[in-house]
Amino acid sequence: MHTFIFVVFILILVSLIFIYEHKTKIKKLRILIKKQYGRKPNIKKCDSFKLGYYWREHAEKVAADEKIDDITWNDLEMDNVFCRINNCNSFVGEQVLYSALHCISKSSSFIELLELKISFFAAHDKEREDIQLLLCGLGKGSGSYFLPSFIAKMDAFRISGIWKYRLMQIILASSALPVIFYKNTNFLFVTLCVLITNIVIYAINKVKYEVDLDMLNSIIKVVNVGYQIADTKKYSYENEFHDLKKEAAIFKKLSSRVNILLRKKQASLSGDVFGLIFDYLIGGTLWDFIKYDQIIRILDGKQNDYTELYKKIGEVDMAITLASFRESLPLVCTPTFWGKHILQVEQIFHPLIDEPICNTVNIDKSCIITGSNASGKSTFIKAIAINVILAQSIHTCMAKKMNLPYARIITSMAVRDDLMSGESYYIKEIKYLNRIVQSLSEERLVICAIDEILRGTNTEERIAASSSILKFIDKKNCIAIVASHDIELTQILDKTYDNYHFCEQIQEKDIAFDFKIHDGVTTSRNAIKLLEYVGFPDEIIIDAKKPFLETEKKK
Repeated sequence: MHTFIFVVFILILVSLIFIYEHKTKIKKLRILIKKQYGRKPNIKKCDSFKLGYYWREHAEKVAADEKIDDITWNDLEMDNVFCRINNCNSFVGEQVLYSALHCISKSSSFIELLELKISFFAAHDKEREDIQLLLCGLGKGSGSYFLPSFIAKMDAFRISGIWKYRLMQIILASSALPVIFYKNTNFLFVTLCVLITNIVIYAINKVKYEVDLDMLNSIIKVVNVGYQIADTKKYSYENEFHDLKKEAAIFKKLSSRVNILLRKKQASLSGDVFGLIFDYLIGGTLWDFIKYDQIIRILDGKQNDYTELYKKIGEVDMAITLASFRESLPLVCTPTFWGKHILQVEQIFHPLIDEPICNTVNIDKSCIITGSNASGKSTFIKAIAINVILAQSIHTCMAKKMNLPYARIITSMAVRDDLMSGESYYIKEIKYLNRIVQSLSEERLVICAIDEILRGTNTEERIAASSSILKFIDKKNCIAIVASHDIELTQILDKTYDNYHFCEQIQEKDIAFDFKIHDGVTTSRNAIKLLEYVGFPDEIIIDAKKPFLETEKKK
């Protein structure tokens, strides 16, 4: 009796310790969630391949003129922009956010609904934190990011030749029947032989099965989180958006089936001898493989339903992240879309700069931006391009005000030669520019951003070719924003392109930049002064200035 009481006491004590540790963990996690909301994320780098699994499966359904192409994505360092935004609590949210940043839809319905969700979570702190706790349960396990591809290619993960396992089950059962019903021990040897054969089959194939079982675990976690968020007794989100309940209910019955398999796997991994024996005895019936195949069969054919559930849960996480992102910015607005082919921005800035200088400009036609080195030209056109993307993808702008038309964005900036393909800098650049030319369409406005057009060739041909390309672009349904050192272009295109510039103040031992955009063409140069500023030998500086001094004397 005393032993029984002692055992009961130990069980209660262990249970209380477990409950206490669980509550402490949840309390710490809630504090961390509160602390991180509205703050700049700590993530500096991201695994774009891993994050891109969902986007790659989704991309083929998106029209070409609604995608951010890889060149534009890399030109604008959009992986870094993603890292600046990303405060997601789950792998699902990260993948859906990463995918959303690749798309600029022609329809306003997605961003209108997204804005309602962002506003909802910004206004409901307690519910937001509770849902964040649920999303944290999904985690960010490396293998989980493969889930969209697993779902899309479900048929490839079925167990081939499942009939063989069913046949071995039948043989095992048939050999055991005479032993059970007729007490005929002569058949016991046959039963043992079949069981051992099945155990060997199980041992050989279980490694692949357990890897795929981890995917099923992630699948069910997503379903369970969807089902919990859709609980209208706990949360008001589902009453507001009617978003998750339908899809979550379709897969709810799978949870118990997968959980049985998972508990068996956990027992085998515990290191307990009895757990291992149990694992292989049950494995000898090949029950695991049959049950796994049944689950895959249920999922197969319902990929669209599951992908929709996955997307909607990701959008919940994304909406919370965007609410946090907006709180972390010094200045933020939602865009106003209009039918005019005019970009009207007030106090716009680049999201990757911690202490940004804001600029205001009204771009109603193509323009050329001139200015000295390091004066801010490239940063400004990148800020414009990034904000055009974010306005149309996540309905958020780093500005006090931004009015713009729906438009495709395409760039030619960070050109590099490609030694592997044998392409020079100039060949790569003209291919980049040609893709801009080929993308122009009367059906949809294109905003193109070009940094230092045709810098990879000689001056005479560069001016001739650049002016011809920019004239052609200006005649199309396009607003071109071009940064250039070539003052000649501003003279050739003065009737069709507006001119802006960035400038600096050259001091005796320093160069001061205001990083503000101004009307007109630049009149300053600073390349030689920058050589002096970074410490080049005086001999080089003096020699570099000679041509300009001689020109001044002739005047």
